[in-house]
Amino acid sequence: MTPLGGGWNSSTWLVTAGDGRYVAKLVDHLDAQGLGAGLSAAEFAAARGLACGVPVRTRGGALTITFADGELALLRYAPGIPPDLSAPDQVRRAGQVLARAHKILRDYPAGDEPRYRWPWEWVTRCLDTVAMPAELNSAARRAWQEVVAAVGDNHLTISLIHSDPGPDSFLLGDAVARHDALIDWATPLRGPLLYDLASFAVLTRPAGPHAARWITEGYAEEMPEIGPELAHLGGLVQARWIAQAIYFASRIERGINRGHGGPRANEEGLATAYAALTAGPPPRLTSLGRPA
Repeated sequence: MTPLGGGWNSSTWLVTAGDGRYVAKLVDHLDAQGLGAGLSAAEFAAARGLACGVPVRTRGGALTITFADGELALLRYAPGIPPDLSAPDQVRRAGQVLARAHKILRDYPAGDEPRYRWPWEWVTRCLDTVAMPAELNSAARRAWQEVVAAVGDNHLTISLIHSDPGPDSFLLGDAVARHDALIDWATPLRGPLLYDLASFAVLTRPAGPHAARWITEGYAEEMPEIGPELAHLGGLVQARWIAQAIYFASRIERGINRGHGGPRANEEGLATAYAALTAGPPPRLTSLGRPA
């Protein structure tokens, strides 16, 4: 068993067995519900032809095993490499994979859990409870109201989405596009399809705007009906920045340092979300406080 690069929310290992390679994924207990939902969605998508790191069930049929340190899942290894963000053809392929995933997940029998209801209740709940700078909290609330109104007023398509596709979520295989994979199903939601494109745009921001443009082009090639909705992509980018603000503020509050860069990465992530939502300088982290 070989440790793999740690993610923001999990620890992973490459497992080699007699019948092939697998990935073991361990998440905190607080993230177990999201992981279980994601594994169910991945299993559904894999049965319909999407390469996505399908989970291996236990002999008793469970998707995960509970340990003192968290919840453990075993996934079939998906070969491939993440797209090179400077290579337009590779990033467009990622967009095509995302569109294929969305088409498959139209038929996913989502339940009545809050994660499958739009608008997302967790946004308001977190803005009510998670400690963050007051100006950031106010800006996030304003932006969220605008996003919800825009989605409704413009009848943007709502369906099951991955909700966190970054460049490392895509694994490009050989020259056959159907072998390309979308992995890391840990936080599926029911929401606007554009949110997944917005997530990629935010997560690839350091590489420049071209990556977001290319993935959108690839997506639209596979799903041209999204065309009229793309005018509202900027609003969903704001929704992703709200999620980023909540995420990093929560990590700081909970003392979670797993991932790239430790505590400093949390502070930098919150400061970047702050700047994106307020167009102002980053806050002094000593100003963090609970909402009144």
